[in-house]
Amino acid sequence: MTKLLDEEIEEDEQFWNQDALKEEENDDNYEEEAEVADEFDSDFDEDEPEPDDEVENDADDRVQVKKRLIFPGKPVTKKKKNKKVLSKLEKILKDDKPLDIKESNVAEHQGNTDDLEGERTVRKSTRTLVIVRQAERDAIKAALQASMKPIKRRKEGEEKRMTQEEMLSEAAQTEIMNLRNLERMLAREEEVKKRAVVHKEVYSGPQIRYTYKNDKSFLEFSKGLSFQSEICTTPASCK
Repeated sequence: MTKLLDEEIEEDEQFWNQDALKEEENDDNYEEEAEVADEFDSDFDEDEPEPDDEVENDADDRVQVKKRLIFPGKPVTKKKKNKKVLSKLEKILKDDKPLDIKESNVAEHQGNTDDLEGERTVRKSTRTLVIVRQAERDAIKAALQASMKPIKRRKEGEEKRMTQEEMLSEAAQTEIMNLRNLERMLAREEEVKKRAVVHKEVYSGPQIRYTYKNDKSFLEFSKGLSFQSEICTTPASCK
């Protein structure tokens, strides 16, 4: 972890110490110049020089070295536009032909705008990358600090305060255990009932059944042979 952090810090230092991000030495505040009276040179009335010399001077002024930002972790790529402009200027100087100043100014303006847009996009991407890297470092540091913190031991007799999630999980576990215990208890009760079946003896002796029907009462004797002579089954004679 420390090795990765050191590598990222070195890349950030190399990026922010580039020449493109440093302030120029001659970049001072603008100072207004004092007004000077118009003065004419002695060769004011002479003819102007040929346009070839002016073209050479303008080309030298336009070719300026621009500082570029180097994206961290990527190789430096050279611009193809500057090479094309330099090759064109060399051909013009060798051939000694006059150059149209308006066309060169338009091409230069387009090249400058493209370069500025490319530099702006590179700056934005590098800023976002630096912010993301910084956030990752903060997260790693926080994780390391959390792992390095000593574990606090509870004192004897001190109760641990449970969170709501812990209480709900414990309640679910107790409910499952209670249901299992209930099923076991019901199964045991059924087994005991099966074992404790009582076989009742059926009475097979003589029986007398009394019934009442249609305002009349009846006596029904069943299995009367067992009564023998104790009960008279024949009707009594009327006197």
